Amino acid sequence: MAWIDSASFREAMTERQDCAKTSPKGRHLAQRAKIRLLENQLKEATVGEFTILCDGAAARRGDDKAPSPLQYFVAAIGF
Repeated sequence: MAWIDSASFREAMTERQDCAKTSPKGRHLAQRAKIRLLENQLKEATVGEFTILCDGAAARRGDDKAPSPLQYFVAAIGF
């Protein structure tokens, strides 16, 4: 099990707060994703340098080849 380095996390948060105080650019965060439908419910998303797949359950005409959108959402809450 990995442990969170509290000091490092705190330092990163302080840097973000300082940036937001000194520059309007630091207050805005824009994310973009390019989505492609591959087959049935299987989709590919490119976000920055990362490519992820998302699929639906067989009951929803998917093929269970990748996590569903709801599974990604639940994981994101933990991040």
